[in-house]
Amino acid sequence: MDISVTHDYQIDLDSLLRFFSEEELIAEKYNQLAAKNVKVLAIKETEDGFSIATQRDVPANVPAVLKSILGSFNTINQTETWHWQDDETLLCKMSVEIVGVPAKITGTMLFSEPAKAGGEVATRNQVTVSVSSAMPLIGSTLVKFISEDIKQQMQNEYAFLLNAAPELAN
Repeated sequence: MDISVTHDYQIDLDSLLRFFSEEELIAEKYNQLAAKNVKVLAIKETEDGFSIATQRDVPANVPAVLKSILGSFNTINQTETWHWQDDETLLCKMSVEIVGVPAKITGTMLFSEPAKAGGEVATRNQVTVSVSSAMPLIGSTLVKFISEDIKQQMQNEYAFLLNAAPELAN
């Protein structure tokens, strides 16, 4: 199942990017989104950007049919590679593992600055996430549950960033 959403911000990309690239702000963001045991495992500069690895435990409101697979909290391992593009956009490729859950989650975030081209939005983040599972019988239920949870998490993160990020620009 594919999920696509666009988040617009009235803050410059460099300020917003701090919540995706600075250890303290990454931890603050995830803690505010109800995660526990947040760990930034690695932040490394690359030739054209940076990479990040994080781990966190997140709550799950699990339907009865999935209780044997998912617990009340699940450990998430997430890796991101960020690359500056020739057109001055910033592309993040991400991979998310829910430990012990037979699902594959991958996605991208594409950050741009429409205001630089005369647009009204300072920074735009176009997010695409793909969720799949090869598990027989309940795989489609699992994918639907994970996808709905991801949509809610993306909305919660967007709301957090709308409130928190402008403070960094001041």
